[in-house]
Parts: sequence; C-alpha cells; structure tokens
Amino acid sequence: MRLVGYRIHDLDLGSPGEAYTYAMAGNGLFLEAGNGLLRARILLAGAVVRGLAPLESFLELRHGPIPVHLLALAISAMPADVESYAAIVWDGLTYRVAFPPQERGDAHVTYEPVPGTVVGLHSHGAMEAFFSYQDDRDEQGFQVSMVVGEVGRLIPAAKARLCLYGYFAPVRLNEVFTGTHSLMEEE
Repeated sequence: MRLVGYRIHDLDLGSPGEAYTYAMAGNGLFLEAGNGLLRARILLAGAVVRGLAPLESFLELRHGPIPVHLLALAISAMPADVESYAAIVWDGLTYRVAFPPQERGDAHVTYEPVPGTVVGLHSHGAMEAFFSYQDDRDEQGFQVSMVVGEVGRLIPAAKARLCLYGYFAPVRLNEVFTGTHSLMEEE
C-alpha cells in the first residue's frame, strides 16, 4: 500500500493511502485520513465536477468528545506570562492531560510530542489567540491543535483547527469538547 492514495468518489477508481487519501467529488478535492484516534475529511479546493456526487467535511474523535474539564485543567496550569504546551491524549482507556517537559519563553515553547495526542494545546500567554507561521511549520501531523490567548483573563480566547499533514481546517470547540460554550471565547 502507498503512503498517499487517491479515489474518485462514487467510482471504483483509485486506492486509499496509508497516511491520507485525496478524494475527488462533485464539489471539489478533499483530503481524508484516519487512525485509531481521529477520522477526518477536509475540503482542499472547491470545484464543480459534473457526474460525481458531493462529499462533506467532517471530524470524528474515535473515542467520543473530550470532557471539557480536561481543557479547563490544561488552561489552568498555563502561566499567563510565557507560552506553554499541554496535550490531551487517549491512553487506551480514557482521555487525560499530559504536560511534557518543555522550554518556555515569551514567544516560543519547545516540547517533545506525546504519544496518543488527540489535541495539542499551546498558549500565547497574554497575547491574542492566533496560529503563527511557526505553528504552521510545527503542526504537520494529524491532530486537533488549539491556541489559547489572553490566559490571564477570566475567560481566555481560543482558536482550534484540524491539522491534516500540512493542511489546516478550522474547528469549532464544540466539535471536540463537551460543554465549551462558556469556558472561553472563540476567535
């Protein structure tokens, strides 16, 4: 089997890849991937392709949505004056928060990836929540990524996205966590 595959939706053409698969559908080109933690499809380029049925983007957490108290726990441990990192991982039985060894600074955090990561969460301390050029370079795997800004505020700001091997798609927090409506502001 090949690392990257392709398929034409509704036709018996192509074969899936081990890492991800490009899928042509009636409404454009999609990227699909799945593993033991996540399954997803994102639209890469919209187009009208006559003769093919349309597809929809989706994100599925294989073990269900993540309890919001884990997000609250991760954010409560993040200092307001430097960047920091936490991972929400599936350990085979349940979701849990992991804080790997890390080097923190005003505008950077370096850490070792944590096996089983479903959501990689990093803070920007007192700065706004945004994905930086460095984040784009770092987040080349397959997971949900979050950035939290204005950590010292009562209600911090957050952005989330699906990272699919160098492609990114915005994600709403309620697609990933249970009960996030009052925990933080989505930007």
